[in-house]
Amino acid sequence: MRRPARRPISSPWQKLVSTGLILALLGQSACSLTPTVPDTRYQTSLGRIAVVAAPRPPEVRLEGLVRGKATGAASGAGSSFLNCLGELGHSGCSGDICGAVLIIGLGLCGVAGVVGGVVGAVQAPRASSVRHAESSLLAAVQAGEIQETLRRKVEELAVSEGRALAGPAPEQTRLATQRGDYRALAAAGIDQVLEVGLSEVSAASGGGKGALQLLMQARVRLIRSSDNRELSHADYLFQGERRLPAEWTRNNAAPLMQALQSGYAALGAHIHDSVFLLYPFPDRGMHGSGWLSSVFGLAPLEPRNRGQLTGDSFLDRQLVWTPVASTRPTLRWQAFPRPSDIAAAPAEMARVDNVRYDLVIAEARQLAPGSIVYRGESLPRASHTLISPLASKRHYFWSVRARFTLDGRERVTEWGSTHFMATGRLTTPSAWSYRFRTP
Repeated sequence: MRRPARRPISSPWQKLVSTGLILALLGQSACSLTPTVPDTRYQTSLGRIAVVAAPRPPEVRLEGLVRGKATGAASGAGSSFLNCLGELGHSGCSGDICGAVLIIGLGLCGVAGVVGGVVGAVQAPRASSVRHAESSLLAAVQAGEIQETLRRKVEELAVSEGRALAGPAPEQTRLATQRGDYRALAAAGIDQVLEVGLSEVSAASGGGKGALQLLMQARVRLIRSSDNRELSHADYLFQGERRLPAEWTRNNAAPLMQALQSGYAALGAHIHDSVFLLYPFPDRGMHGSGWLSSVFGLAPLEPRNRGQLTGDSFLDRQLVWTPVASTRPTLRWQAFPRPSDIAAAPAEMARVDNVRYDLVIAEARQLAPGSIVYRGESLPRASHTLISPLASKRHYFWSVRARFTLDGRERVTEWGSTHFMATGRLTTPSAWSYRFRTP
């Protein structure tokens, strides 16, 4: 007699059990992973620093966003790069918004496409040579402004912290960056050069329903001017919110403009803190925190974390977003230094003084952090009751780090996360930050 076919798992609780087993296996496989230790030895010998923009434009790949509208604006006879930007509501730019406007132009208008430093011209039925010249000229200027926007973010933060920065002559800086040789700046009293720039801006799929996530990657190099030797280098990634293509283009691409500006600000702050303030945790290991969850950094104590995001809306709602009792929850986390840090570096930890904490909370959107809705800086204790309420029935990402004094210098640890890849490389909050949901 033929046996009836086994029914697929359909019960919500059966799904919970099966996913729990998967998460347990994932947790076991991650136990041997440890974040690398950033090399910060150069910090003790920093002198006068010049912050310069990378000489090459980023690779811009935003084809999934408003390609139809932008291409239509750019492809007709008599169109131009500026016409296309005008169609998107951005006929010009100035100040901090300029980098974002120009990324939209390069990525969406289809007039000047920058890929690895190569500028593509418009293929139009008439006046193609004019448009070719226009797009080449504009791309050269605009790529510089895209990188200048990030450079200014880093420089402004450094100046606000009282750091000794140098301002070499623009022409001298331009020649040095183009040649990739900064030895000429040593004669101007510059000890190190911090070269910053976006390397890639793209839209990645994920989160379901065709949503696209904005990604902005920056490359940073610290170079000693006396011999042009690279002291350190790093790549940092901003993972923005996820939206449907139609949502990104609403109101003349205003959401995309805002997300790009948020990316510039997040990368600028992350670069500044990583270069000048970062103190890597002495204990680099992973520690358990909550049900099927492990963390790197200061572990959350209340609410504890749960599992990892699966992409399944029911499972994530039941498993990985820890409920809190109020829209003004009290968040608690491990104090610094942790016992494991004291065991790993007892002499240095004995000199740690004036410990405070930074807290950040972002509302979740399509399983990715959206806008930052709450910040706490230099909090005196390893707990904090929110002063202003969050929205009810919402999901949030959050993280903390320690801020302290060591040997007379201000330092910060890495932000807490649930994945070793997020430790140091990603801006915070990220999809690997801690999670909770409000009642």
